[in-house]
Amino acid sequence: MARISSSVGLVTGLNIQDTVKQLMAVAGRPRDMLKTRTDDLKQEQIAFDTLGSKLLSFQFAANKLKAGSVFNTRAATSSNEDVLKVSIPAGGTPSVGSFQVRPVQAASAQQLVSQVFQGTDASLGSGTFSFGFGGFLDQGISLDQLNEGAGIQRGKIRITDRSGVTAVIDLSFARNVDDVLAAINENSDIAVTATTDGDSFVLTDASGGSGTLKVAESAGGTTAAGLGLAGISVAANTATGADVLRLHAGTKLASLNDGNGVTINKLGVVDLDVHLADGSALGIDLHDAETLGDVITQINTAGAGKITAAIAGDGNRLVLTDLTTGASGFSVGNGSTGTAADDLGVAGAASGASITGKRLISGLRDTLLTSLKGGQGIGTLGLLQVTDRAGVSANVNLASAETLDDVVDLINAAAPNVTAAINSARNGLSITDDTVGVGNLIIANGDATNSADKLGLTVNQSAATKSSGALKRQTISEATLLSSLNGGKGVVFGDVRITDSKGVSKTADLNTSGLEPKTVGDVLDAINALSNGVEARINDAGDGVILTDTAAGTGTLGVKDLSGDIAKSLNLTRASKTIDVGGTPTQVIDGANSYTIDLSNLQSSSSAVLLSSLNGGKGIGAGDVRITDATGKALALDLNGSDAGITTVGQLIDAINDKATAGGVGVVARLNSAKTGIELEDTSGGGGKLTVEDVGAGTAAKDLKILGEATKIGGKQIINGAGAFAAASGTQTGLSALADSINGLKAGVTASTVFDGTGYRLTLAVDATGAANQLLIDSGTSDLDFEQTAKAQDAVILYGNSSTPGGGVLVSSQTNTFTGTVGGVNLTVAGASDAAITVSVSQTDESLVSTVEDFVESYNSLRDDLDKLTAFDDKALTTGLLFGTNEALQIDTRLGRALTDRYAGLGDLQSLEQIGLSLSEDGKLELNKTKLKSAFEADPAGVQNFLSNAQSGVAVKISKVVDGLAGDENSLIASSSGALQDTIESNETRLDQFETQLKAQEERLLAQFYQLETIIAKLKQSQSALDGLQPLAPYTGVSG
Repeated sequence: MARISSSVGLVTGLNIQDTVKQLMAVAGRPRDMLKTRTDDLKQEQIAFDTLGSKLLSFQFAANKLKAGSVFNTRAATSSNEDVLKVSIPAGGTPSVGSFQVRPVQAASAQQLVSQVFQGTDASLGSGTFSFGFGGFLDQGISLDQLNEGAGIQRGKIRITDRSGVTAVIDLSFARNVDDVLAAINENSDIAVTATTDGDSFVLTDASGGSGTLKVAESAGGTTAAGLGLAGISVAANTATGADVLRLHAGTKLASLNDGNGVTINKLGVVDLDVHLADGSALGIDLHDAETLGDVITQINTAGAGKITAAIAGDGNRLVLTDLTTGASGFSVGNGSTGTAADDLGVAGAASGASITGKRLISGLRDTLLTSLKGGQGIGTLGLLQVTDRAGVSANVNLASAETLDDVVDLINAAAPNVTAAINSARNGLSITDDTVGVGNLIIANGDATNSADKLGLTVNQSAATKSSGALKRQTISEATLLSSLNGGKGVVFGDVRITDSKGVSKTADLNTSGLEPKTVGDVLDAINALSNGVEARINDAGDGVILTDTAAGTGTLGVKDLSGDIAKSLNLTRASKTIDVGGTPTQVIDGANSYTIDLSNLQSSSSAVLLSSLNGGKGIGAGDVRITDATGKALALDLNGSDAGITTVGQLIDAINDKATAGGVGVVARLNSAKTGIELEDTSGGGGKLTVEDVGAGTAAKDLKILGEATKIGGKQIINGAGAFAAASGTQTGLSALADSINGLKAGVTASTVFDGTGYRLTLAVDATGAANQLLIDSGTSDLDFEQTAKAQDAVILYGNSSTPGGGVLVSSQTNTFTGTVGGVNLTVAGASDAAITVSVSQTDESLVSTVEDFVESYNSLRDDLDKLTAFDDKALTTGLLFGTNEALQIDTRLGRALTDRYAGLGDLQSLEQIGLSLSEDGKLELNKTKLKSAFEADPAGVQNFLSNAQSGVAVKISKVVDGLAGDENSLIASSSGALQDTIESNETRLDQFETQLKAQEERLLAQFYQLETIIAKLKQSQSALDGLQPLAPYTGVSG
């Protein structure tokens, strides 16, 4: 039967819904009481959870007291902050105390200025202008390498010239041979010049006196002895000191061959292939050798009884001796890979039982001939024919020369009318005719060794001077340690992606833990192991790595550091260029540290703008770019993948045009007329729009200002990226053009022009400080000449006692910051000081006080919540959710006991009150900072032990108490919350049952009331029927 929709009975007029609702309210009272109780339980559970959270926060605050850093925080001060600033490295805990530091000099960057020109466009002459970092042929070595690695005692020496004048030369802060020479040569009191000859210092007197040239120690030091000059007392104009440089067991392999080291293979790969006279052979593995002594030991161990290795008597080379006999001959070669035998100078066959190796160290201020020509060496030298301008000829035999100084000395000894020397650029030789003759200076090969050609000295001209040009001393090799790059800062390991010209990208993993590369050779091996068309090697100049594309594709060779900075450190992130390789145009990336500019054709083109230089040096957001012509045809650029080799605007334009041609897409890319952006023109003639989109997360199109749809200009659809970069174009001359060319190389040198009131000059400023960033400038045959206005130098400090000769240790840094290397603190040098500065390191209580304050704050926050949850309002007669509960009482009691108990066995400190922590009347924790500071100052170790003792300290005890209250599932709160949850779940089940029962009861009551309505309606119908009956008239019969 359908339910009557009205809530009021149609027959009875009774309000059925209200009646049933009232009846159900009475019936639902048990359910409501249970729901109220369940809600109260939920609130109680939330209260427990809140307390649990606060307890764990308090435990965390307490556990911070276990950390040693809380008690070992240091503060550092400098007695002269204007000259030397000091700070503590993050997480550093230098020893408490003080030490002396004297800033000797601040770091500076080199600056040079040219001679005056009449205008910025004045001719600079013909030829080339070259500059770069490193490669000086006469770079003095570190004094630490002298005397078999013992160095010298730095101090002062006394030099008396032959006129009787004496000068005290202060070498207290000399770090290298050049410093020694400068200190002597710049002294104006005496007429003495210092030079070097091989492994010795040489003094030359020019005073004109007839007395004795003398050298003596000063102030009881041994500096002169360390320099090999002690005891010099000669009635001559020249005095040569003792040899102070020789190989020794501790000589680092990395220092051999003018710092180019020795290439050693990995474990298990033969480095030396030795064949002995008795016909036997040895394969010697040198994989873990770091010093010359290691090499000698490993050779002698591997060839025990058959071969011996030793340092030669002259201290400059190795000698290998075959102890066997036979007719097979004695020879040493490189292993199947590597160049160890060549690098150690022992490769070759013996004429007898011994191999006397090549020279491994050049001298105090010299260069090995094997280091020239980028490490390829000069080769065998022989006769050199020299004819001066007066017609006098001499044959110079250079066969014995092993170093460049040997060549100079031999020429000067055999050809008295000419002077050989290192040229003014310090990168080659110069021969100067000293005669007044008018003939030609002739230097020619004297035999088949072609010595004049090899040395670049061949000449037959009337000029008085002949320069060899750059002889290219090698500065980087496969053995070069990565830790030596970036001025000794090393590299950040990471992954390097290399993309060949066919768009094949491969990633070299150079940061796997335990397998990180150590040398440049390791990086080359990793690149060459990739399966794309790129080969890596040391370039011919020996000053960088060169990558050669062998894929012969139409794309662009490129390199990117995906992480770290190895590629950047090796200059491999620069743009590729095309050169001739065996008659084939080939893309290469040359990471050379030297740069050459053709002065006759100074080009400054917008096409050469590096993409990485855009957006203020932030570059472009490499990603996918889609270019769609007006017919709907599209081309795609993947600048983060197959097109990652694109690094310049010109390369990007070429790539767009190549892809458009290959894919039949109607678009042409070019520089806009202002040369300030890329311009795209639709050539398809379609009815749609030329559009450019960034696809994915990249923003390249946006950054190049070509994102969006074309605009019609002169009936053509054009997208103009104007303003993406500055305009530069055309062939230029003069200082401004040269400055632009230098700056465009991004070589770490900033060039600019300056007007000094009389004319214009070109200034060069090296971007980075430090001695390693000294520029080697070769002006060639141009008219350029530079004067140094600021020296490239390291910051130098003297650490320790400087009051006695040789006291303290000299420490240097490429920048003015010494990070943790001295006394465990950071030092920043602002200038030099004549006196030592005191650096003091003290223990500070700042971290302890801060940590204890957090501890107090955390407890009091817990206390506030506990008070609210257990409160009783005697006026409103209300209570907190946990009023009177055992759990709240347990929390209050246990924590209070932990904070007020005495702690035995921890020394003099036995209570928190002794270090300023106490409970107030309202149960809050209070801190007396003065008392805490005093306790820590009096006994820092005692305070630390009291709070952080691993067995019974305050932090441990409180942590255990909290574990019992709110830790694992068996803790007080966890158990109570769990019990509450069980009750809540049971009640909710009962509530669901109540709902079901009450719903049925409500349906039943409604049905009953509706049934009643029906019954009453029927009764009324019956009543109406009865009421409608008329009484019958009495029957009165009629007779008829």
